[in-house]
Amino acid sequence: MAHLCLEFHLLETGKQFDGDIQYLVQSGNELLLVNRFLDLQYDLNIVGDYSNIVYRTVGFQVFKMDRSCPEWRQIMNLDNQVLFLGENSSLSLSASDFPGCLGNCIYYTDDYSEFNYAGAFGKHDLGIFRLCDASIEPLPCYPLNSYAQLGWPPPLWITPNPC
Repeated sequence: MAHLCLEFHLLETGKQFDGDIQYLVQSGNELLLVNRFLDLQYDLNIVGDYSNIVYRTVGFQVFKMDRSCPEWRQIMNLDNQVLFLGENSSLSLSASDFPGCLGNCIYYTDDYSEFNYAGAFGKHDLGIFRLCDASIEPLPCYPLNSYAQLGWPPPLWITPNPC
């Protein structure tokens, strides 16, 4: 029986960056740190408890580990890579390998608030963030409010198996 030998290294990188949620993603031979920024919104039609609080993603920053220092360096372009961020996994794929995926974009789903995850107010916080202009657009395959009204959860990312 063959034994698997794993080697781990701890890197001290100093203070972490601002951001409400951070994701580590391996993209090829690179290690990326993605900061997600949220905005707190209230539905004034619901009064009483905290169920009127909803979080919305307003932006992302992407950093690449420079192992020679070591330190995180902000990058503004993912080229042809596309990042998928979510509760079950975060991954990086080549957009050219998956027709319909946009390169230099982050596809995200909500993974941080019970109220959002339950589809509070009929809305999930999910979409596509374009690094080139920092714009956010809805997922084309998940029209706003359609599945949330049925009580379905937001989408989960499935890692493709190229075999």
